[in-house]
Amino acid sequence: MAENTASALVREVVAAARAEPGERMLALTQLLTEADAAVSDVEEILAAVQESQQQTARLRRRTVELEALFSTARELVRLQDVTDVLRRLVQRAHELMGTDVTYLSEVDNAQGDLRVRYSAGTVTPEFRDLLVPAGFGLASLVADSREPVWVREYTRMADAPHDPSIDDAVAREGLVSFLGVPLAVGDEVLGALFACNRFAHDFTPDQVLLLSAFADHAAAVLHSARVLAESAAARARAEEAYGELERHLAATQIVGGIHEELTAAVVSGATLIDLVATVSDRLGRRVRAVDETGLPLDTGADARAGLPRRRPLTDAIRESRASGHAVAVVDGELRWLVVAILGADRVLGAMVADDEDAVPDDVARPTLERAAQVAALVSFKRDAVSAIRAERRARVLGAVLDGSAEASVLSAEVVHPLVGAAAIDVRGREGALTVAADAVGDHGLVTVREHGLVVAWTASVDGPGAGAGLVAATERVRRILAEKLDDPSVTAVVGATVDGVPALRASVERAVRDLRFLGPLGVSGETVRSDDFAPYHVLSSGEPEAAARFVDGVLGPVHAWDERRGTALVDTLVAYFDAGESRQGAATALRVHTNTVQQRLDRIWTLLDGDPADAEYRFRLQAAVRLERLRRELLGLPGS
Repeated sequence: MAENTASALVREVVAAARAEPGERMLALTQLLTEADAAVSDVEEILAAVQESQQQTARLRRRTVELEALFSTARELVRLQDVTDVLRRLVQRAHELMGTDVTYLSEVDNAQGDLRVRYSAGTVTPEFRDLLVPAGFGLASLVADSREPVWVREYTRMADAPHDPSIDDAVAREGLVSFLGVPLAVGDEVLGALFACNRFAHDFTPDQVLLLSAFADHAAAVLHSARVLAESAAARARAEEAYGELERHLAATQIVGGIHEELTAAVVSGATLIDLVATVSDRLGRRVRAVDETGLPLDTGADARAGLPRRRPLTDAIRESRASGHAVAVVDGELRWLVVAILGADRVLGAMVADDEDAVPDDVARPTLERAAQVAALVSFKRDAVSAIRAERRARVLGAVLDGSAEASVLSAEVVHPLVGAAAIDVRGREGALTVAADAVGDHGLVTVREHGLVVAWTASVDGPGAGAGLVAATERVRRILAEKLDDPSVTAVVGATVDGVPALRASVERAVRDLRFLGPLGVSGETVRSDDFAPYHVLSSGEPEAAARFVDGVLGPVHAWDERRGTALVDTLVAYFDAGESRQGAATALRVHTNTVQQRLDRIWTLLDGDPADAEYRFRLQAAVRLERLRRELLGLPGS
């Protein structure tokens, strides 16, 4: 009987030692009492059994923890899906830690802010995507110290500043105690792993060690994922660079071939239009040439059709001039490539290509840029030839006008007979001769004189021998000069029609004299006819300011009255003399009452220093009024 009791006692001791802490202790106590064991022995046996239970439970828990860590390690080795591995890691840590909430935060940006990426046990959606700014909350302590940090009650934490938005999220989630461990690789902190309870709790060293082990695995996962991503990106960049090199070499060969073809075309005497046609054919898209103002060099009826609007086009030309490369122009669904043709100190023009997909952009752009360089060489050659021709023709015309050469020398330069002349004031601007000669072309000759340029027109201009044709041709040249020289004050006078060299000399002399006459009158930026001044040539001296002083001397007081009072006394005088000194006729022209005209005339006679009954004075007054009306007409002033 005693043997059976002893056996039962041993079995119970072994079973109790293997049981969970606190289990089977009552049954063991009863058996020891029945066996008449001493009290001290009972206490010693129970203490040993309790210690064994705790050790066994710790070993079981450690076994589960190690199995979880080994599972995470196996997944880390495979590393198929980083998101899935980290989510499982957080879930295992949550189960083994036994806390209410477990979550992993990852560094979100260069500032070091932490964002919650994976969580277990959370109940509020705001907390699952919470962003913790660097320097705030428990996360900043973990990141800065690179050591585990825990707090029994988060609201009482004073070691780091609180952020109101974080505190609100923590309160809504109901969290009280926190344990955080860093996710670190080398000197870099990748994030942090947190275990939290919704009650005050002191975390044990075992819990800290367990969470730290999971954090090390999580750091390894993040670091491996980053290394793999960087490796894949580097490999992709290398493959892309190799492909880009292959495309660049292919494009270089194509562009080089086109450049050789363009160079050969230049050697054979091709023009800019020929070059544009060659580029258009090789690129499979429409290409056109424009001048520096955006106007097409092709003079066809639809030359402007399909080109960008002038403003964005000229802006693109300026941008291309600054960069030396082709510039894209976008207008709605339409696109173009624009590249400037550059001279030594100015823009010679530009090439404009429709931006289509017929040829890759890395071929189209360098092709256009090289074509623009070749076009610049063509322009240099053309400009040099034009300059030589312009200088030769200028010397011939100058010699004929000076009388140092016979008129017969003109036959080598012009086919049609001379029909007129014009004088243009360009204020001595450099390059004006070449610009004017290009504008005049084969319709005449241009030379430089003391006060500007002189054009000798031939019968090939529109309306040969007709004054209107000469005026239109001269106005076109004046406008081109004003635009090219960027000087809107360029002024021109068209002389009388001529039928030979002597008449040409007289016409030039008179036009130059009239050109001097315009300045003191304030007339500029216009083309006027010398015949308009015919009645006044005999009234003016050789001094250009004489006419202006004459008008001011006679009509000065009337002008001053009009300016001070806002009246129209000068207009009344003009209408009065135009109506043959009829007050009724002046009133009709001015649309006022006859008495109004009489009152104005009375005021005028009191202002003027002269006797209106004196015939000589009335002649001088009429001459001054006529000159004033002509001045107003030329300037486009009211009352003209």
